[in-house]
Amino acid sequence: MGCDGSGKDLESRQDQAGNVLTHGVSRQRQIASPIDRHIEEIERVGFTILHNVLDSEELNRARTGIDNTYEVQVQELGDEARLRSINDADIARSLLVYNDFFLDRVAVNAAVLDIVRTFLGANISLSSQVGILSRPANSLYQLAWHRELQYQHFVSSKPLAIQSLFCIDEFSATSGGTFVLPGSHLIEEFPSDEFVREHETQICAPAGSALVFNSMLYHRAGANAGDSTRRAINNLYTLPIIQQQINFAKMLGGRHADDPFLRGLLGYEWSTADSVLDWRSARLARLRPRD
Repeated sequence: MGCDGSGKDLESRQDQAGNVLTHGVSRQRQIASPIDRHIEEIERVGFTILHNVLDSEELNRARTGIDNTYEVQVQELGDEARLRSINDADIARSLLVYNDFFLDRVAVNAAVLDIVRTFLGANISLSSQVGILSRPANSLYQLAWHRELQYQHFVSSKPLAIQSLFCIDEFSATSGGTFVLPGSHLIEEFPSDEFVREHETQICAPAGSALVFNSMLYHRAGANAGDSTRRAINNLYTLPIIQQQINFAKMLGGRHADDPFLRGLLGYEWSTADSVLDWRSARLARLRPRD
């Protein structure tokens, strides 16, 4: 998974059938399907990589869509200088509101959602979706180590949030692929500087891949030393107990509210009621049979 391409020779540690040699082990995790491998990786090291979640045509649509949405949002605020003043330049927020492609092919990507549902269950909220434009020689605030659930120094027995980072352009050592600290989702405090320097791992993955990880895993962007922009799309899926960053339901104005799954994912189901009467009325509405 790392950019160094390291891989240790296993021949001396396997039997003729290819099983890893053990001593004194009576219980071992078994992999019954491809998704099981990804689940185990997220549980133990905090992250996994899915390949070929977007094809070349979809990648082109994603690049154009991110760039266009960012330009629209610059105009919405007035100019890019105002975005820079709030440390939000080169970030295209809530892409799916501006372009259905980012809902249909990204936010509800089947391969990613299979993993998200395994960890979070049936009730899932999309807390945020952002397009990231890592330009050559520019410094993003994401270069600093962070958890996506920021300022939290606790761990839980089960994940509260899972995120998927779509590689719209290649992640490499040159383009500034994301760095992770394997296993850091299991320990409350941030590790020492010495540990970080020794164990940080940079993700290298081709365009069309998705890095899926526990949102309590410490991670950071890499610096883009190449000559072209590296784009990515970050989707943060949470349990509904965590508030959305931006109110998708309000921005969408009722779009997708009739879809049982999207109603929850986009926040219609979990929005705060304005009054006791509204709260009760919403519950009564659920009891009515639908045509």
